[in-house]
This record gives sequence, structure tokens and C-alpha cells, in this order.
Amino acid sequence: MSINALMSADIYCTHECRQGGTSILSNRASWDIEGAPEILRGLISPMSAAEKKDSIFEEIANARPVQSTRDVILMTASRVFIEHGYENASMDLVAKEAGTARRTLYNQFPDGKEALFRAVVERMWRAFPAMDIGDDAEALADPEVGLRRIGQAVSSFWGPPLAVAFLRMVIADGRRFPDLIKSFFEMGKTPAVTSVRNYIGEMARRGLLRIDNVDLASKQFLGLIDEAVLWVRLMGDDRALTAGEIEEIIESGVAMFLRFYRPA
Repeated sequence: MSINALMSADIYCTHECRQGGTSILSNRASWDIEGAPEILRGLISPMSAAEKKDSIFEEIANARPVQSTRDVILMTASRVFIEHGYENASMDLVAKEAGTARRTLYNQFPDGKEALFRAVVERMWRAFPAMDIGDDAEALADPEVGLRRIGQAVSSFWGPPLAVAFLRMVIADGRRFPDLIKSFFEMGKTPAVTSVRNYIGEMARRGLLRIDNVDLASKQFLGLIDEAVLWVRLMGDDRALTAGEIEEIIESGVAMFLRFYRPA
């Protein structure tokens, strides 16, 4: 499904995708793909095995069963923020969509919507597949293995259209709510990027890579992947990348990075 279609449907910033007072996103679990409204089929279409395992956005899009009241609230809040935007989302709406009492919601998040959003972001980024790259013995022994895993993590994490819709919401509402951007970075993106930077730094410490500026090198590698698999879609490119194209992006990115930074 194209990002332009997401924008035209205003999935993440208006009430246009609500039918009969019921959130389309919140009831997606009861649909099959063929029976879903046309505008949302792309959000629930089958994905690769890696995406099914790695992307929390698929879990959110398909409203998969969760175990705790807190997880129900966070999953529901994720959909509410994307569907309505940060400004128009409310604690009352989250409670209603989650089927929980307003009092229960405030017991979990007494500081209100900002604290709820921070928890949503933290939950999303905690599921970033390469967050534990520093504990992977095989990756620590061979930077090619680790860099490839990071590339696959980035592509699978941002693969579902709902992931792009969420990021678009953050960017759009961040102009009016600076704390929104601050929360996005502090609670999520920064820890994820730090895990990558720490891994690359460890490769340099072990002499497997020759790097003077680890921070710059980390940004360079992530840029090689992000630019092709995320930012072109964020800017409105509606053509889905094939598995082969994603593999080529990752493999060429790893090769370019190692050609420059691996000791001769």
C-alpha cells in the first residue's frame, strides 16, 4: 500500500477512517485480508518470515493477543496515536478503544498522555531486532555477520506500512509538540542507535575494523540502509521493495562499509 494512500485516508491524523464510531484500526483483528477495507489491506498483508518475527508494527496492525492490561493499553494507544495523531488522541479515547476503565488507564499512566506516548515509543523500540547485537557471539567474531544482522533488523523493523505511518505522525505533530520528538529519541531511537554504535565500537576495539570516529561510522552504515529502505518511503515513494532489492541494499551496504573500514 502506498504512503500517499495512507496520507489521503488520513489514517494517522483524522477521524475519516472511523466507521459508525468504531475505529477501523482497533477492530482489524477480526478481519481476514480479503474482507478488509481496500485502504487498509496493505497494513495487514502477508509479510516475510523475518518481518513476522521481528516487527512490532505488524503486531500492532493485526492486534495480536497480548497478556497484560498494560500491553493491551500500549498496543491500543499505538493505534490511536497513528490513527488520530498525537494532538487529537486522548486518554479517554485510548481507554474506550482498549475496553478499559479511565481510572485503570490513569493508574497505569498517572502523568497522562505524554507519559503514555513515551511508554508506547519505548515498547516499539525495545522490539528493535538488533538491540541485543552486543551479546551475539557470532556477530562479535565477524563484523560482516553483525553488520548484515543490523541491516536486516533495520529493514524488517521499518518494513510494515504502519511503521512509516507512525514515523510520519511523529514528524507531523512534532512541530507543534517538541516533547514528542524528544520522547521519540530519548525513549527509543537513541538506545537503538547506541546499540549499533557500541557494536561497531567493539569491532574497532577488537581490531576487526579500523575506525577513528565510531559515531560517524555508525551513522554512515545506518544511512546506507535507512536511505533506501525507509526514507524513500517516508517521502512518498509508493513502490514496495522486493525481498531481492532489500537483500541487495543490505549486502552492498555491508560490502561498502567493510571495504572502507576493514583493516587491509
